[in-house]
Amino acid sequence: MFSDRHEIVTELDGLDTRFLDLIPYETTLRVVDACRPEAIVNLAGMSYHTARNEAQMYESNVLVQLNLHEAAKELRLDPRIVVCSSSAVYRSSKNPVDEGSRCLPANSYAKAKYVQERVGLSYAPRQHVVIARLFNVIGPHQSKEFFLPAIIERILAYRKGETPTVRLKTLNAIRDFIFIDDACAALSVLVEKGLGGETYNVCTGTGTSIGEVIEHLKRILGTPELPLEPRDDSVKEGINYQVGSNKKMLDTGWSPAYDMRKSLEAIMTEEYGN
Repeated sequence: MFSDRHEIVTELDGLDTRFLDLIPYETTLRVVDACRPEAIVNLAGMSYHTARNEAQMYESNVLVQLNLHEAAKELRLDPRIVVCSSSAVYRSSKNPVDEGSRCLPANSYAKAKYVQERVGLSYAPRQHVVIARLFNVIGPHQSKEFFLPAIIERILAYRKGETPTVRLKTLNAIRDFIFIDDACAALSVLVEKGLGGETYNVCTGTGTSIGEVIEHLKRILGTPELPLEPRDDSVKEGINYQVGSNKKMLDTGWSPAYDMRKSLEAIMTEEYGN
């Protein structure tokens, strides 16, 4: 998605940049100075699935963002910076949320992402900063701690006779799932066309309930009978309905290429060979 239009920095002085700790400012400064980038897409940061505690969640999201801006300022660079935030910053709404909708972060991760946005935008008058609010990104080889791969693993375990039922939190929550290829294409567009100081929802604009996801998977896997064991009527965080308006992204010329069925088929083919 990026490599056909941009040179991607993958190695610096023999260090694999995938595993650099950017929390120390000196490390961030060294990395930025070594590559002197024309654009930075900040996907660094931990979620509640990976962070050991709240402090680590804030450090990895907020402090890294601050370091990037300060390093660019100290080195007198002017890269286009895309801050990758999350739809988690919005409150639950039965109507599609747009970029002007009220934010009401419901957990520590959402609060950390919201603060990260504020840090980025505080530099917007002097640096080209764009906020990308990513909705529920899905794709092959995603961590099994996330909802969709966890559900797929449980369905496959049931098909193998390892479990009597498929346990899940709820069937009722509705989410705006976006395939990884579409999300990357949107970020690439925002690098080139995103307006400084603006926020963009990276989403499909279509909601899919957990129950509908299960029905798609049943058809793809050829498993018409699937005993489900939902635990609750709603999700713990209280965000039962969250779909985004992607009008601003569509105005850039971007549009999603994957619907839910195509996304799931791609995941099952690439990761599981189905």
